[in-house]
Amino acid sequence: MSSRLGSVIVRRVLVLGMVLLPILAAACGVDEYRPDRPDRFTTAANCLQSYRDNLQAAAGYAVRTLTVATGDPGFPPWWEGGTTDEHPDWKRNDPYLGRGYEGAVTFEVAERMGVPEDRIRFVPFGYTRSFAPGPKPFDFAVQQISYLPERAKDVAFSEGYLDVDQALVSVRGSTIATATSIGVLTNAVLGAASGTTSLAYLEDHIRPTTAPTVFEDLRAAVRGLRDGEVDGIVVDLPSATMIAERRVPDGVLVGRLPAAGSQEHFAMAFQRGSPIVQCVDLALREMKADGTLDALRRAWLPDASGVPLIGG
Repeated sequence: MSSRLGSVIVRRVLVLGMVLLPILAAACGVDEYRPDRPDRFTTAANCLQSYRDNLQAAAGYAVRTLTVATGDPGFPPWWEGGTTDEHPDWKRNDPYLGRGYEGAVTFEVAERMGVPEDRIRFVPFGYTRSFAPGPKPFDFAVQQISYLPERAKDVAFSEGYLDVDQALVSVRGSTIATATSIGVLTNAVLGAASGTTSLAYLEDHIRPTTAPTVFEDLRAAVRGLRDGEVDGIVVDLPSATMIAERRVPDGVLVGRLPAAGSQEHFAMAFQRGSPIVQCVDLALREMKADGTLDALRRAWLPDASGVPLIGG
C-alpha cells in the first residue's frame, strides 16, 4: 500500500509552486523516455515521464503544475478540513489540505504520477461546465461527475474511482420519510440539482406526478429541502448520508434507490485528447490493485451497508 495512505488523514497545508515537467520527471527516478520502448512505461509515473515532450508542446497538460478543478464550496464527504489562511478564497473546505474522499484520491493519484504535493493547483469550476464541450483550463476535474456515454462525446473520462447508487433524503414527519417503494413517491414533491444523474433518475424512473423541482446546484437543493420547498431530494448515496446527518435539521436518509441500468460510477473529466488520461488510469489501477482506493473509501465515506433499499 502507498506510503501516501499513512498520512492522508492529516495533511499539511501546501505551498503553491511551479516547476517544469523535466524536473518532475527527474525527481521520479524513472527511465529516460525512448519511443522505441513504450512498453517499458507501465506505471503512472513512467506514463507522465513518457509524455514530457508532448506535454511541453500542448499547453495546459501538467507542464508546470497539475491543475485540478473542483467545486467551491466543496462539501463532505468529498472535501473536508475547513478553511485556511493560506487559501482564503476557498469557501468551507480548502482542497489543498487533501482531506475528504476526493481530496485524498486526488493527492494519491498525483503522487503516483510523480507530481509533488506543492505542484498541485486547484481551480474552482462549475459542475456542468466540467463536462461541457470546449477547452478546459485544467488537467482534470473531480467533483462527483458520473460517467455517461453522452458526456463522453464532449470530454474524456478516467476509469471510475467510486461506484455509486442514488438515494432519497427527506425530513422527519414527511409523508415519504418511511417510504419503502418508489410507488409511494409518485405523489411527492421532489427535487434534484440541475445537470445531475440524480435529476435524470428522478425524471426517468420515479416520474412523480408533480414536475420535479430543478435546483441550480446541490447546495440549493439542500436549502430547498431545509426550507420545505420539496418533500425530498434525490442525490448520490454518500452525499445523501452526510446531508441527512449534518446539513438538514431532522434530516432522514429514506433509503437508496434501485439501480437503473449499468452501475453508475464517478470519474475524472478531461479535455478530449488529453494525453494524461492514460497516466491517471494507471494510477487508479495501481490504487485498486494494492487496496489503497478501497482503504480511502473506508476512511472517508460513510458505511452504507445498513441503508435500506427503496423497492422498485
